[in-house]
Parts: sequence; C-alpha cells; structure tokens
Amino acid sequence: MIKRIIISLLLISSLLLAFGATWIYSQVDSALPILEGKETVFGLKKSAVIERDEQGIATIKASSRLDVAVATGFVHAQERFFQMDLLRRNSAGELSSLFGSVALNYDKSIRIHRFRDRAREIVNNLPSDQKALLKAYTRGVNQGLMYISSQPFEYLLLQQEPAQWSEEDSILTIFSMYIDLQYHDGQRERSLGLMKAILSADVYAFLNPKGSIWDAAIDGTQYKSSPLPKGAWPSASVSNFKNINNGVYLAKYKDNAKYLADEFPGSNNWGVSGDISSTGSAIIANDMHLGLRVPNTWFRASFEYPSDKKQIKVTGATLPGTPNMVVGSNGFIAWGFTNSYGDYNDVIKLETINDGKQYLTPTGAKNFSFYKQIIAVKDEEPVEIITKETIWGPIIGKNYQGQLLVYRWVAHDKEAINFKAKELELATSVTQAFNIAARSGIPSQNMMVGDKAGNVGWTIMGPIPKKNGQAGETPTFWHKGQHGWQGYLTPEEYPSILNPENHRLWTANSRVVGGEMLQKLGDGGYALGARAGQIRDDLFADETFDEKSLLVIGLDDRALFLKRWQAFLLSTVINKQSLITNNDFKEVKNILSKDKSLQASINSVSYRIVRNFRINVRDLVFSELNSTFKALDDAYKFRSIRHQVETPLWQLITQQPNNFLMRPLNSWQDVFNQALQQTIDDMRTLDSGEKQDLTAATWGQQNTTTIKHPLSKAVPFIGKWLDMPANALSGDSYMPKVQGKAFGASERMVVSPGHEETAIFHMPTSQAGHPWSPYYGIGHKDWEQGKPSPFLPGKTKYKLTLLSY
Repeated sequence: MIKRIIISLLLISSLLLAFGATWIYSQVDSALPILEGKETVFGLKKSAVIERDEQGIATIKASSRLDVAVATGFVHAQERFFQMDLLRRNSAGELSSLFGSVALNYDKSIRIHRFRDRAREIVNNLPSDQKALLKAYTRGVNQGLMYISSQPFEYLLLQQEPAQWSEEDSILTIFSMYIDLQYHDGQRERSLGLMKAILSADVYAFLNPKGSIWDAAIDGTQYKSSPLPKGAWPSASVSNFKNINNGVYLAKYKDNAKYLADEFPGSNNWGVSGDISSTGSAIIANDMHLGLRVPNTWFRASFEYPSDKKQIKVTGATLPGTPNMVVGSNGFIAWGFTNSYGDYNDVIKLETINDGKQYLTPTGAKNFSFYKQIIAVKDEEPVEIITKETIWGPIIGKNYQGQLLVYRWVAHDKEAINFKAKELELATSVTQAFNIAARSGIPSQNMMVGDKAGNVGWTIMGPIPKKNGQAGETPTFWHKGQHGWQGYLTPEEYPSILNPENHRLWTANSRVVGGEMLQKLGDGGYALGARAGQIRDDLFADETFDEKSLLVIGLDDRALFLKRWQAFLLSTVINKQSLITNNDFKEVKNILSKDKSLQASINSVSYRIVRNFRINVRDLVFSELNSTFKALDDAYKFRSIRHQVETPLWQLITQQPNNFLMRPLNSWQDVFNQALQQTIDDMRTLDSGEKQDLTAATWGQQNTTTIKHPLSKAVPFIGKWLDMPANALSGDSYMPKVQGKAFGASERMVVSPGHEETAIFHMPTSQAGHPWSPYYGIGHKDWEQGKPSPFLPGKTKYKLTLLSY
C-alpha cells in the first residue's frame, strides 16, 4: 500500500514537473519576435515592411518617416523591450521596483536629478514635428509589445509584468546615456576640489597637469606638464593630514579587480578626406566604447522612405528606446561619435544663511525647493525620500568642510535632449551636418563626419554651456554673480575643423583642440592622449586608405604606451641588487628581454607583466595620498583622475625625489620591488587559488570576456543559454583596440558615403534579445575576430508586413 502511494506521488510529481516545464517552454517560446507574415498595427498611415537578413539586421521600408518610426518602435519592442525597460528605469531611479532593495541605494542616488519630471517637461516642449515622431515611435513600441504572445521572457523569470511605453520613456533612455557618458554626481570635480583645497598650488598643478608628451590634438596644440614640487610635499596644510593615516593604504580588491581595464566610456573615430581615399569620398571609421552586455547597446537597421520627392536610405545603428539613427550613412554623409569629455557640469559651493534655511544668489536670499518622491521596492514597502534643490540644481552632498554642494548639469536643462539628429538622415554635406550637430540635444560628442564630395570634418554634437568667471574645474561660489552659466553656445559659436591640410582627423576622448576652442569646451576629464596619438601615427604611416586599411587601425593592439615601462623595468627595476634579493626577477627579465614588440596579444606574458606592474606601482605610489583624501571626504574617487596621474607618476619614478613625504616605503627601489613581486604573485595565482607557472600567465588568460545578460548572475543556471562564450581577446585600454573583459567596442564601423557596398560593420553579441532567436549570437565572432563584415543588410530571409488600420 505504501509503495503504491509513493509511486503515485512520484508519478504526480513527474506530471506536474513536466506540465510546469511545458508551460515555461511555451511561455518563453511565445515571447519570440514575429519575423514573417502580416500584422495590423495601429498608428500606421500606410503599410510598412520589415525585412531581416540571416543576422536579423532590419530593413524598414515605409511611405513616410513617421511610419518608419512606428515600425522601428515595433521592432525594438519585439527584440529588445527588456533592455529598453532597464534604460528608462535606470535614469528614472526605478530599478528597485523590478529587482528589489538591492537597487535601492542606486535609485536614491539617481532620484536627486528628477529625470522623470524633466522628461515630461522636455516632451511637452518639443516642436510639433519631433513630438509627432516620438508619438509614432511610442505607438509602435506598445503595438510590438502587445503582439508578443506572452511577455518578454525576462519578466517571467522576475515574476513581473512589463509596463507600457510612453513618450517620456524615450527621453529617459537618452538620460541613461547622459549617466553613462558624463559624471552624474560631480565625482571628478569634487575630487579635484578637495585636492586643490588641501594641497599647495605647485603640488596641485603637478598632480593635475594640463598637458603631457601624449597630447595628440587635431589642431597640433601642445600643453606642458608641471614640474616636480621643489619643497617637501604634500606640505598641505600638513595639519589636514595629521593622524588620519598611520600606515600604507592598500585597497582591497576582489578577484584581481584592480587589474581590470581602465574602462573609459568613450570611443575612437577617425576619418580621411576624399583626397587620400580609394573611393574619392571621405571615409569615416568609428568604434564606440561602452560596457558590453547581452544584448548589445545598439540595434542595426536600415530605413527607406520618401522625402521631398527623394528616396532616403540610411543605414547604421539605432538605440532601442529611441526613433533615430545614431551613427551611420545616408549615401551622402557618414558620421560617428566619441565621447567629448568637455566640461558640461559644475559643482557649486552654497553660501547659506538663517541656520541653513536659505541660500544666497546674485539676486538675494532664496528658499530651498523640496520634492517628495516615492520609490517602489519589489516585495517590500515603498520608500519615501525628500530631495532638495536650488535655482542652479539639486543638492548633492557636502564637502569636507561641511559646505553644501549643488550640481549644475546640462542634463537638467531643456536643451539636453531633442530629436533634431533625425535631420542627419537628409543631410548631403559636412557643413549641413555641422549645423544639425550644433542644434541637437544629446550627451555632447565629438562628431566625425565625411561626405560624398570628399569633405571631412570634426565638431561637437550636443549642447555646450556658455560660462563666465571660474565656473569649471573645481567647486566655486556662484552667489556673487561673477561665476556661472549664461545660456548655451549658438551654432555660429561651435568649435569645428573642416578639411585640414593633412586630410586626416582623429579623436579618442582626449583633448581634441586647444586655444579658444578649448576654452569653450573646458576639461571634463580628458583621457590621456596615448590612444589618440597611436591612431594619428597610424594615419600618417600611409598615403592612401580604403575601408579595410582604416579597420586595421582600429584593431591595432601594439602597446606603444607601455614600451617605456618595459624599458624601465629592464633598466632600473631589475638591477644587480634586486636580482640577488628577489629570485623571481630573473625569470621576468628573460621574458621581457625576448619581447621586442610588446603587444596586448592573447599569448603575451610580457605584456601582462608590464601592464600590471604599472598599475601596482601607481596604486602603491599614491596609496597614502589616496587614503588621506578618502578619509577627509568619502566623495573623493581616485578613479575619476587616474588618467591624468600617468604624467606625474612617470616623473616621480624616473626622478625619484626624496621630498615626497608620502612615499609608502623606505626607498623608491623598495616600491618597485614590492610592485613587481605583487605582480608576479598575482599572475601565478589563478582565481581558484591554484598556482601556475609565470610563463602560463598570458594576457589572454586575464583578458577573457565575460559578456553576460543582466539576469544570468541572478539566475546562474540560465547563463549558458544567455551569455556570450568566454574567449580570450587581444587589446586593452591605451591602444586603438580597446578591449576588456566586459568593455570595449560596442560596434566598429568604417564607411565611405556613396560606397556603402564596400563598407564594414560588426558588433558584439547580436541583434537578438531572445536566446531562442534564429540569429542569437550571430555576428559576435566577426566582432571577436575583427572580420570586415558587410555594413549593409544582406539578402532578405524574413519578411514581415505591418498593415495600417
């Protein structure tokens, strides 16, 4: 009897499991996008066609631009709705409602910007044509979501229901790019402000140089680094340093996290004029560096529609959540972006009165504004927070002296976002593109643009604030009126360079121009110019170019930046005495001596040694200084200034002064020995804790990709279906081929307008967001291998017709 009961229970359990598995399978399967057939879609004026090739690259054909927007929204929702949802929640501070309290602190930090309120205001003030575009796109998104038979599979796993899209959500999507590409918390300016307040002027200038040997501006301007301080330093206000730190600060990193690539959201772009191109048109190359995840940031598409009796065809990359083509070519112009790192925000010190109840402004005392916000938290009670604002922006905290700090940021103004970039689809020349760029609302970018006639140019696309006084690098008081913003630059005032005499242009997040143009842009934390300089030198190494030769530049993984560090190791660090006292150094010397080229190739042990040694030296040399600053003000972040310290670091280790009071060890040689030994020990230790020979510790072993879906960490067993394969890849930070474990080129594009049939495009992961899609992961290998795959969509494999009501 008992046996029968047990057997019956097992059978029932098996049936329930089978039923559950079948139901889950059916739900996931029914969330696949519709690829073929005919569907009726509300919002279309006439029918639209969506053709996909074997990679899922979409060609959208419609009778008007508004119908293209409807169809684009439909496709984005079907393929990438969860990604779109994360982008809008990210900037709205609404991730907790999806993921629970784990996201609460982040949501609180973002809510001070009130981006959802600002998004609504921007939508209400858009010109009628842009508002119509946004409404058409939104209709398409919600129709696409409705036509998914169940719901996107991510919501099944999270046990949530997807919320419909609204016009303001597209604005929030772009606000997420602001958060990604610019400081949302004043981190860099607050860090520099602390340094400037504590250090003497010569020490501050030394640690914050205006230029270096790596400068690679396209106008040829050079700025010098600052000399070593002559007196003992930091003499700070030495009282500020007393009793804060009694020992060496050694940051605690998990799983060798300190060796991760110096991720610097930005990009490379470079271009040549028709005078030195094989096509006679300009050629533009672009790779945008972002965090890499599944699915990819971009969605490839081609739009075809009539406009003013002309047939428009524009191809490139779109951003799911928005209706425009981000980068690409329309047959007449091609354009691409890199993050410009101009100064688009300022931290303001507030002068308060009446026991902090009011603050002073140029027009007198004012009361603070307060905003109550409710944060929904999954499976918990909602959390209420109050944010505090001034006429300049929100309160973001206090400095080490207890003064309130306010954040003035382009992203808080109505000029931050618009959809004028749509006009690029119709532009036929570089000068037209310049005018559009100066009127566009996006996070301000270096725009590289070339046209079919052979012209090539650079400008800034996005709003540039017009500043007066000392509004800029470090926090200042604005209440007397001598510092502040006075609106935005007009199109006529925008910096630009058209058709340089050498026929070549390049940008890579470092300073692009000097003089008056630099004064307009300011310095928001430029990258070191090593990457830009290597691209420049590659461009001057040849006299003529085609698309493939420009792609080769983007795949250049030579470690020219680290060559001097390799020489320093061999000539200074590994000397007779250190060889006697450190048994491992001889092996290092043998490895480095044999490598004459030094590349970030997957099989290179020498590259990994030199690179990681530099990081250990940097962290050790500045360890006490960093811990002291951190103890004074928790807002201090060394990461925000890490690129600029290469210049003073090199001066310190090569000149080895004795007046640096915060050297962490007794001698400079002790610093070098400890850094190198730490490098060796870490390279010999696997993540599992097991040991390996130093010769097995290749760069590829360290630089193995971890490109994952956001949910694979939360639900590990599904990772093998969602995540991209973990492969060793060449490249790193200070070279054209930027590549980290989960950071790098989110796309690579090389295109000559009018010659799109020979253009190149590839990107990581794939078009698909659903793991059962027939093209999930297709195209990823081309990106990994740097294969010159086609820019234009291929032969149609799937055709979906959207019918109007």
